[in-house]
Amino acid sequence: MRFRYFDPSEQSTIEGDVQSGPEVAELISLVGGLRTGRAPAVELVGNDGSSLVVGVAGERAVLLFTDACGEAAHSVSETAGPGVVFDFFGSYTELPGGYAVPVGVAVEAADGFAAGARPPAASELRLAHD
Repeated sequence: MRFRYFDPSEQSTIEGDVQSGPEVAELISLVGGLRTGRAPAVELVGNDGSSLVVGVAGERAVLLFTDACGEAAHSVSETAGPGVVFDFFGSYTELPGGYAVPVGVAVEAADGFAAGARPPAASELRLAHD
């Protein structure tokens, strides 16, 4: 699975490959720790053209899934809270707190996506179509 994210300290896009399993958790942790005001998002891209964007803000994250046909969906939370802010390739992005899920749920969904699950799935993940 291909990944990409914008490294704010290097001012460049980093791309590579990631396998499901511990590599996905390490990638999300690495990207979530890159900060210059707000953490960047990481985008995973499947061979079929589908993508999953994971935007991390502390202990919460938002997931934005786009299938191979261009249909989009986002994560949904049962609890409302403050909005989630992250950097999407140099663009300030803020989403409602109702989109935020715990980071562990986001990692589980991203790992399933890297393993081939379309749409991404996790035990506590709900997606709503945009």
